[in-house]
Amino acid sequence: MGELDWLLGIQITFTDNGITLSQTTFIDKILNRFSMQDFELISTPIDSNHQLKAIEDEDERTDAMAYQQIIRSLMYLVTGTRPDLAYTITHLSQFNSSHSTKHLTAAKRVLRYLQRTKDRHLFYPWNNQLKMTAYTDASYGNCLDLRRSFSGYIFQLGNATLSWRCRKQRSIATSICEAEYMALAMTTKHYLWLKRGTQELLKEDIPTALFGDSNAAIDVAYNPKLKDRSKHINIAYHFTREQIEQGNVSVMYVPGEENLADICTKGMTRYVNDHLCSKKFGSK
Repeated sequence: MGELDWLLGIQITFTDNGITLSQTTFIDKILNRFSMQDFELISTPIDSNHQLKAIEDEDERTDAMAYQQIIRSLMYLVTGTRPDLAYTITHLSQFNSSHSTKHLTAAKRVLRYLQRTKDRHLFYPWNNQLKMTAYTDASYGNCLDLRRSFSGYIFQLGNATLSWRCRKQRSIATSICEAEYMALAMTTKHYLWLKRGTQELLKEDIPTALFGDSNAAIDVAYNPKLKDRSKHINIAYHFTREQIEQGNVSVMYVPGEENLADICTKGMTRYVNDHLCSKKFGSK
């Protein structure tokens, strides 16, 4: 059948340097479908100071189908090639069943952002270093309705982005330390899954470094004697501590401005958004 070049809307390009995955054509179809191709471009997918919450009685309601169709299209981009949309679409999808004009405006903002960044692609070089790097992060209480936090992670193999996720936490964190610790547990579980997969494929262990930007959460993971910080945390989230004790994972600190997972948990300014995206994509 020849060399693979398209798979479910993802364009696959083989070059002398490696493989690129992009969805530029799919993005153009979305923009044309919702008549957003000629609007003013915007630099970030969501306002860094957004205050989106559930619809209230005085809010003006809007067409449910249009909003849901936009979110559904954007969700496919997130799962395919656009980790920079992970937080934005996870957050906006909460309002699929009840939304107002302000939510629709926020969804259309993402389309304006895509018009500016539609050429971004994931790049996997042929000589990629077989070393895995994981980044974990959490917001704190930025779901304004339930006051829950968001967990996020990004995994890279060498300099190539391999896996990413944003997820609203299942319980309320009482401190940023607890929120980060809960995110660390989610990231550790995914790391062990990837580790088993790479062992089956390569028949060897790939060295992995796991980074987070919360010294407090790292201290709790390494020191079970910190009772004041951890005694109220659900026992399920001490999974990371157990894996550290067994020697399966180690966690190190990274400054917040270099933590790639930040983009999976909160809105960013243009400078931070572009800086983190430059480390995840083959080009801006």
